[in-house]
Amino acid sequence: MATTGPRSESTRTTRRDGASSASNRTASTPAAKIFGFTEHRLREDRDDVTLDNLDEYLDAVQRFCLGTGVEVQWAAFQQGIEQVLPMEMLRGFSADELEAMICGEQAPEWTREEVLQFTEPKLGYTKESPGFLRFVNVMMSLDAAERKSFVAFVTGCANLPPGGLANLHPRLTVVRKILDPGRDSDSAYPSVNTCVHYLKLPEYTSEATLKKRLMEACLEKGFHLN
Repeated sequence: MATTGPRSESTRTTRRDGASSASNRTASTPAAKIFGFTEHRLREDRDDVTLDNLDEYLDAVQRFCLGTGVEVQWAAFQQGIEQVLPMEMLRGFSADELEAMICGEQAPEWTREEVLQFTEPKLGYTKESPGFLRFVNVMMSLDAAERKSFVAFVTGCANLPPGGLANLHPRLTVVRKILDPGRDSDSAYPSVNTCVHYLKLPEYTSEATLKKRLMEACLEKGFHLN
C-alpha cells in the first residue's frame, strides 16, 4: 500500500541517496524530486487498496502528507520561527489567528472608512475628487474574489497583511493617469507599480466603466499594465 506521485504507476517507495544540490533546485522542479520522494510505502506487508482497507489507506495517507512526509520541512519552519519568537509564546493564539499572522488576510475585507483613511489620492486626485470617490464606491462593491484580484493587481500578492489596509506599507496610492492627447479615458486601462502599491487610474465617466476596466486589468496576465 503506497501513495505515489501523479505519474507513478508503482506502489513502492524510492528515495534518492544524498541531498539535492542547490543548483538543481529550479522553480519548475516538483518538491517530490527536490526532497527525494517519488512514492512512499504506507505498509510493508501489502500493496493493494480494497474497500476493506480503504479507511486505513486514507488514514495512512493523511499521516504521511501532514506528518512524517513533511517533518523535515516542519522542523526547518519551527527553527525559523524560534529565531523570531519562542514557539511557547504562540500557544495563546488560535489556529485562525496564527494563519492570519503568518499568511495575512486571505479574504481581504475593508470598510468605506478604511478605504478613505488608508488610501492616499495624489497627482490629480484628492479625497473630494469625483474620480476618486467613484473608485471608493467601486471598492465597496467588489465581491470576495474581486477583492483578492484587486489586491493581487496592486500589491503583487492576493493577501493583505494582518490588520488589512491599515497595515499595508507603503500605503495604497491612487493617482490620475495621464493619457495621450485626444485619448478617451473610458477606453483606457489602469496600471500599477506593485512595489510601491501605486495605482494609476484614468478618470472614468462612471462607476460602471471604472469597475469594468479595473477588473479587466486585474485579470489580465502579464506585465504590460505593471
